Amino acid sequence: MLEKRIANKIKKIRKRKGYTLEQLGRLTDLSKGLLSRIENCQVSPPIATLSKISHGLEVPIGIFFDTEETTGEEGYAVTLKGDRKQVNRRGTTAELNYYSLSGLKSDNLIEPFIVKYPVTNKKPTKLYDHPGEEFFLVLQGKVDFIYGKKTIRLETGDSIHFDPSTPHRGQNAGETESECLVIIIDGGKE
Repeated sequence: MLEKRIANKIKKIRKRKGYTLEQLGRLTDLSKGLLSRIENCQVSPPIATLSKISHGLEVPIGIFFDTEETTGEEGYAVTLKGDRKQVNRRGTTAELNYYSLSGLKSDNLIEPFIVKYPVTNKKPTKLYDHPGEEFFLVLQGKVDFIYGKKTIRLETGDSIHFDPSTPHRGQNAGETESECLVIIIDGGKE
């Protein structure tokens, strides 16, 4: 189960770096309790939370999705459609399906994902923020993109490039599942 592997990797990296949960909490602005629940696989963190944890641990976010020790020594990594690594986030409003699109494990600045939004009538109650830059492209369907206090309707082919330190979230706005390409650009790396 990918969620369990992610939880184990966070704990392993944290311990290898000699951080307590409290110290990692200060580095990430996440509570010690939330970090503990993540490490014990009681909570499945969204990408924004994983981004904060990766910054705190000073590792690329993609390391949490790696199942092999691929270093990208060849300079590239191919991810076939059927081999995408999936991580599910059980949220308060809907279940979002994230698929990692990169197999490179080196210190990359770009982390691409496919995110699938199911049909829902619930309004999102939680927004997410993290450092860096983010690009969001609707591949299929309609999405209401909440950015701060604004809601922006995006349809197939529409995109938004934004500062993810402003609380944000996508929400399906159609009658069929929506699929989006999300690229996180890590602003914490030099």
